[in-house]
Amino acid sequence: MIITNEKLIQDRISELRENTDFIDAILDSLVGYAIIVMDFDGNVIAYNEGARQIYGYAPEEVIGRENMEIFFPDNFIASGKLQQIIYRLMEKKNYSFEGEKVRKNGEKFAAQVLFTLTRDKGGKLVGLIEIVQDLTGLKCMQRQLLNNLENFRKVITNDADGIIITNKEGLVSFINPAAEFIFARKAKEFMGERFGYPVISGETTEIDILRKGGVPKVAEMRVVETEWEGGTAHLITLRDVTERKRAEEAQEKLNQQLQAKVSELEAFSYGIAHDLRSPMLSIDGFSRELRSDIQNNRMERVEEDVRLIETGVRKMQQFLNRTLEYSRAGYHVKRTNNVSFGKIVEEVVAEFNGQMSSIGATISIAETFPKVNVDRMRIAQVLTNLIQNSIKYRDKTRPLKIDIGYQLDAEEVVFFIRDNGTGIDADEAEKVFTLFYRGTADVEGSGAGLAIVKRIIEAHEGKIWAEGQSGEGTSMCFTLPKNLRKGKWGLE
Repeated sequence: MIITNEKLIQDRISELRENTDFIDAILDSLVGYAIIVMDFDGNVIAYNEGARQIYGYAPEEVIGRENMEIFFPDNFIASGKLQQIIYRLMEKKNYSFEGEKVRKNGEKFAAQVLFTLTRDKGGKLVGLIEIVQDLTGLKCMQRQLLNNLENFRKVITNDADGIIITNKEGLVSFINPAAEFIFARKAKEFMGERFGYPVISGETTEIDILRKGGVPKVAEMRVVETEWEGGTAHLITLRDVTERKRAEEAQEKLNQQLQAKVSELEAFSYGIAHDLRSPMLSIDGFSRELRSDIQNNRMERVEEDVRLIETGVRKMQQFLNRTLEYSRAGYHVKRTNNVSFGKIVEEVVAEFNGQMSSIGATISIAETFPKVNVDRMRIAQVLTNLIQNSIKYRDKTRPLKIDIGYQLDAEEVVFFIRDNGTGIDADEAEKVFTLFYRGTADVEGSGAGLAIVKRIIEAHEGKIWAEGQSGEGTSMCFTLPKNLRKGKWGLE
């Protein structure tokens, strides 16, 4: 039935207001919501300020009139949807949905709609309350938030640093291409897996990464707490500092080499000054003797004076030659691949055959040797100096025996020249490679031989050391760059 009697409508409004106190509270307080009270015939009984702001109709344009079509689509009643809503409300206190509404000016807007029923004092259903929330601003904020999230995702996706996001359990939920490159792994290999490194918010640490394929990298890791996909998460930034660390290590190595060169130069200068002093004093002394003998006509002594002066000059010349040899030992190394180490040994040993026979010494050589990547002439010089050193420091109470061989493992090959000479004390094992160092004053020499050997080996990126005990012989051991064939040492 359509109500047309104005007095009857006013009675209906009064009846609703008398029987439902909460409607007044809603009408007075919820200004941001449109609240429309209607009877079941579609007559608007109450219409708050929020409704005027949202829909644009003045209260006098809707109250007391049948304005169902203003607040519902044209087919809403005919299709029976309103009746369905009423049936639902009879089963529960309210019914809500999100839909589209139309303002007075024809503008459509998204809205959250809630319906509830009101009853008279006797419990009879007498009206329908519609509460509408304008979602325009909220939808705009949602779109803005989605845009911001999308922009944020784009930024971290395209960041040059590696970005990984983990949830509070430490499981990876996002990884950008830069992080994929750092680990040399695809994103699908990370997603849902545990990150694998300690993650502490607010800290910056360095982590060592063994990439897929075995190539290591170093990354600087920063961790901050953030929100991601509705939950607390950690945003992990990884900056590849591998090259920087290499540069730092290279700089540190250069600094160490420079310090070593400075120390070496100091020792070199001291050694020259010390070792030149003796022959110079000798030459100076015998020069005065020669002058005195000539002045006093002691001609029988002149020849001896000259001989002694010449001896001093020869010593100076030998010393200077060895010094020059040492200064050049580490330079102009021309390495060649696939060099026969065994042939170098044979050629060098052949030069000592006469000397070894004269002192009753023997040299034993391994049956096979690895092929190496070396400067043939420089390595021959190393072997020559080491054999000479064994001869020089032999124990004259027993025949000298020298063994030349090698020991092989997966990582490196160690060559050795082992003798049964006077041996070496543990505290001298490193000193013997110092320029101008001589283990005993009883042995002639400049003290440059082993220093030259060390420089040549190090120029080949190898290392050299001495092993042995006093009275039990010495082993001079050194490594050289390997020459591999199909993953194994190439043997002759």
